[in-house]
Amino acid sequence: MIDTDNFQGAMTPDVLATVVRVQAANENPLYAMLLGGNRILKAKAEKVEWYTTQPASRRTAINNPADNYTDVTTTLAVDDGSMFMIGDTVIAEASGEIMLVTAKPATNSITVSRGIGGVAAADASVEDNAYLMNIGNAHGEGAGSPDTSAAQKVQAYNYLQTFRQAVEISGRMERVETLTEDEKAFQRAEAFKEVTRDIEHALIFGARNNSLADADGKKVTTMGGLREMVTTHVTNQGGAMTHDEFIAWCESVFDTGSATKTLFAGPTLLTTIHSFYDAKVRHNTTVTNVGLRIQAIDTPHGTLNLVPHKGLRGAYAGDGIAVDTENLKLRPTEKNGGGRLQLKENTQEKGQDSKREEIFAEHTLDFGAEQNHAQLRGVTAAA
Repeated sequence: MIDTDNFQGAMTPDVLATVVRVQAANENPLYAMLLGGNRILKAKAEKVEWYTTQPASRRTAINNPADNYTDVTTTLAVDDGSMFMIGDTVIAEASGEIMLVTAKPATNSITVSRGIGGVAAADASVEDNAYLMNIGNAHGEGAGSPDTSAAQKVQAYNYLQTFRQAVEISGRMERVETLTEDEKAFQRAEAFKEVTRDIEHALIFGARNNSLADADGKKVTTMGGLREMVTTHVTNQGGAMTHDEFIAWCESVFDTGSATKTLFAGPTLLTTIHSFYDAKVRHNTTVTNVGLRIQAIDTPHGTLNLVPHKGLRGAYAGDGIAVDTENLKLRPTEKNGGGRLQLKENTQEKGQDSKREEIFAEHTLDFGAEQNHAQLRGVTAAA
């Protein structure tokens, strides 16, 4: 609960950050965790850009609509040949047959030696849409330098967003005593609550845009939140969910990134998950430097920290966003006072018999590699 006493006297960005982390964490859990984990990196431009390394896929499917490959076919068309180099060994998932890539006659075509291990070549290995998996390269003794490969960098970006809430106290209100709490401190605290809620909602629901204008024609930019930016691992359940379906979703959550992730969830989704784990071990834990107590569940694929999110209500009550917190950063501006959450004092016009202040912040969300996060939508109950 917000303590109004914290809003009297001098207020630095460090003081406000502490209030977010300790007293406002239940209302703003994602914002609080970014601050508590010091997941902060300065922004140098309106468009904040970064690069990620796309994890290389090791699986692709046979692309042969005629479905006329047999156990003696050695030149195979595949959906994505970029993952193979000459000398790679490949396993056919349908049969366990091992092959060796001996040539690449085209971008999405490979020539192979069949059945090089204990499993004989089989028609099933190369049926249309059957999967092949690269299991590693084998070089010849005394062979020359292998083909080169380069990690593929993927550019990602987001836009800055400015958050402001004004507070104005008349000169008389400042000069008289009140029987209750200090009026300026109260108004500061209320403005703080509004701005931090705005930030939290933008981190979740924000839309990335740099072509907007306000009523006065001034340029407006907005940051994309996780709901828009996470696109690879999105499951639209649209109804009741079984425990097996939940575990299958967890497999996609931990497909890449850390072995521990945090799920910000609406009440319906939380209730559903808790029903799966009523008779199983759940661990209560405290987030370091953040006023949150969370429950952790161990799945076959990784550990999931469960955090209730008050913004996920109504139509979003059955939704959740699982994030790799090591892959998230808050990116505030730095020059001329910077964009960290702060109090700007004495912003009133000269000669005015009042004091005007602003709670101000300016930053964006750096979501890292979006495939390290995942979404689950539309869960209505446990099936």
